[in-house]
Amino acid sequence: MQKRIFIVCSMLFAFVQLSWAQSYVVSGIEKTDKEGMQYEVLGKIGNHYWIYKKNGTVSTIAQYNEQMQLVKQNDLTFLPAQVQQIEFFKRDQQLFAFYQFQNNKTVYAALATLNADGQLKSEPVVLDTAQNIRPGSRAKIFNLIESDDHQKIMLFSVNTSNPASIKLKTSSYNGNFEEIADATISINSNNKKSTLSDFALANNGNLFCLRNTTQNNAAPAVSLIYLSEGGREVIESAVLNTQFLLDDIRLKIDNANNRVLLNSFYAITKKGNIEGLFTYIWDANTKTSILSSANRFTDANRALLTTKRNLKTALDSYYIDKVNTQSNGDFIVMAESAETYSNRSAFSRWDYFWGGPFYNPFIFNYWYRPFGFYPWTRFGWAGLGAWDLGWGWGGLGWGPWGWGGMGGFWNPFASFGYPTVTYNAKQIALMSYDSKGNLQWVKTIDKSQSDMNVDQFIGYGSFENNNGVNIIYYQKQKGQRQFIVNTLTSEGVLSKGESINLLEKRFDWMPKALKQVGEKECIIPYQYNSKIGFAKIQLK
Repeated sequence: MQKRIFIVCSMLFAFVQLSWAQSYVVSGIEKTDKEGMQYEVLGKIGNHYWIYKKNGTVSTIAQYNEQMQLVKQNDLTFLPAQVQQIEFFKRDQQLFAFYQFQNNKTVYAALATLNADGQLKSEPVVLDTAQNIRPGSRAKIFNLIESDDHQKIMLFSVNTSNPASIKLKTSSYNGNFEEIADATISINSNNKKSTLSDFALANNGNLFCLRNTTQNNAAPAVSLIYLSEGGREVIESAVLNTQFLLDDIRLKIDNANNRVLLNSFYAITKKGNIEGLFTYIWDANTKTSILSSANRFTDANRALLTTKRNLKTALDSYYIDKVNTQSNGDFIVMAESAETYSNRSAFSRWDYFWGGPFYNPFIFNYWYRPFGFYPWTRFGWAGLGAWDLGWGWGGLGWGPWGWGGMGGFWNPFASFGYPTVTYNAKQIALMSYDSKGNLQWVKTIDKSQSDMNVDQFIGYGSFENNNGVNIIYYQKQKGQRQFIVNTLTSEGVLSKGESINLLEKRFDWMPKALKQVGEKECIIPYQYNSKIGFAKIQLK
């Protein structure tokens, strides 16, 4: 009797311990999934986790249960064979699928609505069309963005046939894709070539973007454009201070304080060291800029960001990944140290700009960055398609799924005969600034990851919940494989949580593609024998 009670108590203790532990469960790889499958994790609808898969010309919604077992697959037979772009928007018990395709010289933007069973609720509807597009160009014409609260959506396209006068066409919708307003505006540039980039939609429906205008022997002139919902008001404010060389400006809307933040690392001289962070803040209430400042890092700050003796180069390998805003106007900049090396040469930060250290929108201008930022993605296909303008209409980059959903593999040295390239992703820097752009503190997460010729399997993923910002990366040391979990609370406390031990030895994990699917749940893809599978992670 005592032995039986002991066994029951042991089982109960093990169950309680398991329920409180951080854990993961792995899906299988389906026979129908091919090498090079495109995918996107869509989230949880009902009791199932939805994942979009594209194998060749076959598009499918796969639904998994809590144990990541496949319970249902629905082919999206309504899609044309040649879909140029598809994006998904989850709303409670339904899913909106926005896609575009070309027929002869016309590109169509269409919308389909799926119910909780993954079936069409009604026939897809055409939202907009673009005419006289070069057949076979596969240009991305239409772009769709939504606000942080998911209550506003905007469909827009950019006509660059006349670089001195860019035409921007917008259609505004509520969270259920019911149209609110539309507008067409022209943005003049005094006969100078300019582009638009980094589009973002505020919770009140106002649109913001950057305009970049070329200048002789100088960095492009950068300005912030504000477009009210419906296009009734357009305001352009100059941003770039010619005293500094800005690198990869990041636009972030602070909805809680009705402000727009622009942040960029900066240098003083051409190909010089990164000196600090440039911050520009635009107030949407007064419709004017309220801050334009450069916050230089001290040696004490630099010492926290590097193990090198030469503190001048401490920030040269860091790139801004994202900016998180706080309710009191403070904000936190997340950046990661990323470098590449070749057996033939080594690249510096400035080598990724095709000949100069300037902020260059013509190389890296896409507005949708679902997997963070790595410097080598400024090359190659990440920007291709953005400037295949056909007969005058230009897209703005790629969508949320590429090869393997990760942007795939691209070797920047390939034209030189495929030498070996090493990709490194190291420390994560967390830098807190107050509402005036003053640096408050710097904290780092020490990690060191590297891979040969591919970069999908290094880096980190993050998601937010009531605990704060959860940062997850994969670590392999001395034969032990783990997901390392760190959490940054709203109070600025950085803590390392319980690591998740991984049993699989031949899985290559893709932490950059992490997707949050619940308050404390996320899904991370993995690769096994060149095919893609998925794992659900449960945090405490």
